[in-house]
Amino acid sequence: MKISKKGRYALRSMVYLAVNESEEKMTLGDIAMVNGISIKYLEQIFSSLRRAGLVKSIHGINGGYFLGRHPSEITVEDVLDAVEGDYRIEDEVTTEDCMLKGISNAVQRLVIDEINFQTGKVISSVTMQDLANDYSRTDRDADEMYYI
Repeated sequence: MKISKKGRYALRSMVYLAVNESEEKMTLGDIAMVNGISIKYLEQIFSSLRRAGLVKSIHGINGGYFLGRHPSEITVEDVLDAVEGDYRIEDEVTTEDCMLKGISNAVQRLVIDEINFQTGKVISSVTMQDLANDYSRTDRDADEMYYI
């Protein structure tokens, strides 16, 4: 599985909103600038996130975006599903040949199904709060570094 650029940008943006949750709302311009993403591309991403209920928006001069739920209730899987759809590796194509069918079934059960299961376990257990906490911890540690 490879997370697309769209998926990575969506995750970055959601973590940014989670880190700045105490702010009332964030503009797409702020999110785009901090994360190095074009506003046009971010509009597409946020359209999908909004349809999934992961973000909410306020229109107008003082408008912006904020998380639709608490960061601890939004998983990586939620975000990827909203912008990319199904993350699973496609099923092994089987043939009518008995030997090849048996090999295909083995590959399906022992490789593809296991990869999908393990990936699902990880992305459904990591939340935006986890990512925000890790970012905050890493950012704080970077501030405390000194060089001789």
